[in-house]
Amino acid sequence: MKKSIVGLLVLALTSCNPVGENLGEMPLFQNAISSIDSLDLKKGEEIVFWSKVATRKDSLFSKYKIKYSISLNGKIIHFDSTYVEEGKHIINSKVIKDEIVHSSSTEKDSIEHVENWEFEIENKSFKIPQDGKYNFDFKLEAPELDFFAKNSSATSVIIRKK
Repeated sequence: MKKSIVGLLVLALTSCNPVGENLGEMPLFQNAISSIDSLDLKKGEEIVFWSKVATRKDSLFSKYKIKYSISLNGKIIHFDSTYVEEGKHIINSKVIKDEIVHSSSTEKDSIEHVENWEFEIENKSFKIPQDGKYNFDFKLEAPELDFFAKNSSATSVIIRKK
């Protein structure tokens, strides 16, 4: 009896993913629509949108907005937006050291050592209303037009099933 309980407990713990199953990831760009298409989902399943952010460690993080629509059979069934900001549930945070080479035709190349911060932030969830293949469209709205370029930043959206 003890072995059965221990076995079930080990199985439950090893199969448990605390943030959910990754269904898709798509980079986001300003003034463009990014899509994740044909996700086969069942009624009652809950999906969660996460944002993956990569930015220079010394830059100020500024919240930004992502508009999204969810379609089933070619019809939009849900349209909303979410703000991505510090202070929410953050996972997979890490610092990545990188080198940027600055070339010049008149001087010797210089190397800049930078630290980038990469992390994921939980945004919103959505309960699937009926079985089917779902399409997800995302549009990035940054606080300034050149925010990501100016801060050497990038972002993507991740869809996970809870």
